[in-house]
Amino acid sequence: MTAGFDRSMDWDRMRLSVQPDWCRSLPLQQQSVLFLAGRGPDGIDKAHPAKRVHVAYRGCAFIAAKYGRHLEWGERADGFMSLHLFGHDDSWAEVVEDFFMHIDSLPHHYLMHLMHGVQILGFKHPDFRFRARWMDFYMRMVEDMHLEPESEEQMDERLSDWGREHW
Repeated sequence: MTAGFDRSMDWDRMRLSVQPDWCRSLPLQQQSVLFLAGRGPDGIDKAHPAKRVHVAYRGCAFIAAKYGRHLEWGERADGFMSLHLFGHDDSWAEVVEDFFMHIDSLPHHYLMHLMHGVQILGFKHPDFRFRARWMDFYMRMVEDMHLEPESEEQMDERLSDWGREHW
C-alpha cells in the first residue's frame, strides 16, 4: 500500500476541489493563474486596502470551505473570502478607490498576478455581474499601469496549455 493512501477512503471526498466547476473547464494555465492570484501580498499591513479586494477575489475564484460551495452575489462569509462588499455598488466602488489610492505600496509581482487573475474572472466567470465587476477592475489596472488590454482571444492564446496536443 502506498503511504498515505487508504483504499477505503470516500472517493467523493477525494474529488473535492476548491475550484468551482466552471473553473475546471478552463485550460490548466488559466486555472493556475487563478490559484496564484489567490495569495495576497506579503509584507503589507493587515488593514491595507488590498486585503478587501483579495477577500472578494477569493470569494469569486474559489469554493468557500466554510460552506462547501461557491459564494453567492453579496454573500457575507469570513475574513478570508466574502462578497458582502463586492455585491454592493457603493461599497465596492469605495474598495476599488482605496485600492488604487494605495497601489504604489504594493509589490509589482503581486499586482501582475492579481491583474491576470481578475482578467480571467472578467472573461470567464459564468455570472455576468461578476464578469462586469472584474472586467472593470482589470481595465482600471491596465490603465493605471499604462498597458494595452488583452482581448479574450489574446488571453486564451497566451494561456492555452501550449503543447497540449503532445501530452
